[in-house]
Amino acid sequence: MPAASCSPLGVVSGDVRRRAAGGVAGGTDPQPAPGSWPRFCIQKPRGGILISVKTVVVSLFALSLAANPLPRAEGESLTGQKAMLPDALRGQTAVVVWSFTREAGEQVEKWVAPLARDRVNVYSAAVIEAAPRLIRPMIRASMRRASPQPFHERFLCITRGEKELRQALNVRNDKVPYLTIVNPDGAIVWQHAGPYNEAALAELMRQFHQAQ
Repeated sequence: MPAASCSPLGVVSGDVRRRAAGGVAGGTDPQPAPGSWPRFCIQKPRGGILISVKTVVVSLFALSLAANPLPRAEGESLTGQKAMLPDALRGQTAVVVWSFTREAGEQVEKWVAPLARDRVNVYSAAVIEAAPRLIRPMIRASMRRASPQPFHERFLCITRGEKELRQALNVRNDKVPYLTIVNPDGAIVWQHAGPYNEAALAELMRQFHQAQ
């Protein structure tokens, strides 16, 4: 089996992640017809080693572990609706643009705008758990003024679960946005960190459509 490629964030990325999600978490990679399994499982490669059913099953299980579950996080949308992640995203493939600081938040719109124009199922999540409770309403009010009203229900303010999110996203520089593709089972199947650039957007779009 080819070695899994890793992103700069240290997570399994690209086709390996997508195939792991597809095989276990509702992705779209086609599965062999039932009648084709026996012939596939006993095919003898050049090295003369038989591929057993057990080997295939174990390999697929190992790939399934590559999917990184989105940790539980609590917050609410800019419309005031309570949201619990990943429950709020289950049953859909979604892009989530995360920001952990004001500097990162100021860069989110550059990512969200083109995704929304292309009708991508995109959410923005500002992690404000570290902010004192007294000023959180002011932060949310500022975000409402800065974002288009139709997008308010997709803009989440996360107030619990920051530590686990930072670990899952492998946050090393919280002054830039983090982007994730979350599959219908609530697992992260692709991620990227950094300011907006067209090459990364094109790759995100490709990965999103493959994950659907």
